[in-house]
Amino acid sequence: MGINKEKTGKRCASVLAALLAAACLAGCTSDRAAQQMAYRQTGLDAMRSGDYAGAVAAFDTALSYAPGTVGEVELDICYYKAAAQFAAGDQEGALATYDALIAYDDKDADAYYTRGCLHLQRYEGDQAFADFDAAISNDADNYELYMNIYRNLAAYNLIAEGEEYLNKAFAIKGDDAEQLTSRGEIYLLLGEYENAITELTAALEKKSVRANLILAEVYEASGDAENAEKYYKAYVESGAADSETMNALAEIEMAKLDYTAALDYVNQGLAMEQVTNRRELMQNQIICMEYTADFKGAWQVAQEYIALYPNDAAVQREYVFLKNRQTETAGNETETEIEAEITPAEGGESVTDTEAGAQ
Repeated sequence: MGINKEKTGKRCASVLAALLAAACLAGCTSDRAAQQMAYRQTGLDAMRSGDYAGAVAAFDTALSYAPGTVGEVELDICYYKAAAQFAAGDQEGALATYDALIAYDDKDADAYYTRGCLHLQRYEGDQAFADFDAAISNDADNYELYMNIYRNLAAYNLIAEGEEYLNKAFAIKGDDAEQLTSRGEIYLLLGEYENAITELTAALEKKSVRANLILAEVYEASGDAENAEKYYKAYVESGAADSETMNALAEIEMAKLDYTAALDYVNQGLAMEQVTNRRELMQNQIICMEYTADFKGAWQVAQEYIALYPNDAAVQREYVFLKNRQTETAGNETETEIEAEITPAEGGESVTDTEAGAQ
């Protein structure tokens, strides 16, 4: 989170109270520390399971075991608490937590950035831009910060405003491998593909592994599937690939109608320890299994998918097709009959990849 260790515990008791939100409990320091870490883990586990209210409660309890000063652990817990508050729909609570973090350290770029994202989601544009500007003023050499601000603004159709932040990033000087890769990624976001290729090629010469991934994305965006596949594969061979990369490779193979190769990439993606795009991978898994005539396997995946994402109309149609294929000898069910099986209960919602166990 970019926490400055030297500032730990140096602010007044009123800010401590705002951060900790509870009085410290009695007991020896080592016992409190152990309890604090245990409740922190409970909060993280609750977040992974989608129990955000439970996570907030656990983080509050963890903060109550603080030793009387604000340290890295307390700040870390506060960041997680704010994220859980927002996920639970408590925007006001999340804002209050970010306000407390900034009151503690008014140079904390991460706190300004995340509060700015929250203001943006509340359609509070002036406050969002003020926080983004404050974040940059306190972390001006962070390429990723400029790109994240752009992505958030673009999500709200504020592309021109976002591009202004991207162009500000070119003021950062330096030509090491990481900086060249980041500038190449900025050119990609701006749609300046030739400039992106120039920067990323130079980054590859300096042994940047990530440059392979960004180059693949540049070539994919410019319609050069052959070079996109080449650099995606180079990134996979480096050992740094993630589930998103595997899905991108799968979709290149699907476009070539090689569903066997595509399915192999999909399965590799789903087998990774961190799966951030489970929904997309499972969609492609069903398609690839159908095209390779593995209807039984596709049916099994479709059942799992519908349990996780019951509101996906497109996969519901595949579910109907695959279920009827499994029950041909027993007589086909109608789409209405099957829809009744998979329609979530009133108030039910589909889940995110994280909530579906994408950790």
